[in-house]
Amino acid sequence: MKCGEFDKRNLDYSNTFSSKEYFRRLILGKEYAKQPSVNRQGKGKIIFDVGAHRGESATFFHKLFPDANIYSFEPNYSAAKDIIDSEIPNVMVHEIALSNYDGSAKFNIQDISHLSSLHNINQDSSHSLGYAERERHTSIDVEVERGDTFMKKHKISEIDLLKIDVQANEVETIQGFSSVLNKIRAVFVEVSMYDFYNSRSSIRLIEESLPNFELFDIYEISKNPKTLGTDWATMVYTNQFS
Repeated sequence: MKCGEFDKRNLDYSNTFSSKEYFRRLILGKEYAKQPSVNRQGKGKIIFDVGAHRGESATFFHKLFPDANIYSFEPNYSAAKDIIDSEIPNVMVHEIALSNYDGSAKFNIQDISHLSSLHNINQDSSHSLGYAERERHTSIDVEVERGDTFMKKHKISEIDLLKIDVQANEVETIQGFSSVLNKIRAVFVEVSMYDFYNSRSSIRLIEESLPNFELFDIYEISKNPKTLGTDWATMVYTNQFS
């Protein structure tokens, strides 16, 4: 189905799309829009990589902004060790989970490691392509902190990009920053909308947790060939007062 020229515009966008240019504009903001040569190395910029896995995002952001400070949060000790062993400059690895409380919890390390989560798999999942029925995991005890607690403890005054990929714990993670949301320029969050875990998020809940932010972009979307619906979408929100 075609409507207007959206298909042509999308094609033009994909032909000229650059993820590097995208994040330069998102993180550097108005200063980059006015003068693209300004601060291309990211000096003084702070990036939180929550749900860092094995350092894929940290590697990307460091190559793009070698002078930025990147805080990677990954409670899976094996994955965190991979980031540490990579010795990426200006990347600080913290083996904790971020949520809406300070304490501890069980963290489920799945056999498909990027699906690991504070939440259990829903064994009765109707959206799963069979994995929920045969999944294998190991549960470990992990430290949990609120994001605002972490910022206060480490004397971090603001965040230029808060990237969240936490497998159904998105709302709780954002809620953990509730007292410092005005100090965050942009939020890049993967929203889990399918029934793969025993909890799921929604765009409504995300936006209720981000007052004074506005939707900037839907960066990615994953469709489900079984349900014809959407499993997850990566939403980008910007602080309208930043």
